Amino acid sequence: MFIRRQLCRRARGYIMLTKAVTLLLTVAACVAVPSNIARPCRVKDNKCVRDNLAANSRCNPNVRGFLPAEYTINSFKFDTPYFNATYIDNNLVIRNHNSCFVSEFFFNVDSDAAVLTIDCPDLDFESTRTLIQHSSFQEDTTYNYSYRGRYPLVRLTVNFPHANALDLCSSFTFADVTELPIFLINPNDEKTENFLATDLTLLNIYERETFFYRANQLARYYINSLICNFGCDF
Repeated sequence: MFIRRQLCRRARGYIMLTKAVTLLLTVAACVAVPSNIARPCRVKDNKCVRDNLAANSRCNPNVRGFLPAEYTINSFKFDTPYFNATYIDNNLVIRNHNSCFVSEFFFNVDSDAAVLTIDCPDLDFESTRTLIQHSSFQEDTTYNYSYRGRYPLVRLTVNFPHANALDLCSSFTFADVTELPIFLINPNDEKTENFLATDLTLLNIYERETFFYRANQLARYYINSLICNFGCDF
């Protein structure tokens, strides 16, 4: 699903945003780019991205510089409105987050916006999950099961408004689940086993709703740890 771009052989000079901050322009990516689009960095060049973000925000460029290959979140809650359900991942283990990398970064001078895309291959989630099913005129019903899912590629795209005053903490992150996961589910009781559906035709909707909530956590933890620290929680 990756899009490979040819790199222009010649480097452009420096470009200016309305804030009059000079952006370091190393190699401009791709052919026939609209004149309002400026790509100041090579993909995967975190230092260049860091310099540009720091020049146009209040983020701290002195990041810790690493992500653990595996870490645990005590409780992570998300909703799936299409399925009238709420989920709580207890002791959520996330693996391979450290393998993510920047796959796109540009400024749109006309719209005064910036876009940063991060590709995350082989993301792995494991938890003991609580499912709360909502229904009209009925009390909620709770189910419990163990879950592990591995995602070939999740693409996170952060849209920053106001390119002169970038703020990750108030920006929206869109998650594109490019392929459905390989997953294992083990019901913790007979009630849950009888409830869980075996029809997976709507799995793509479920995963998109799930990652609507996961996207900020994944993008912010990565950016604050490896690129530039905006100081926001996830």
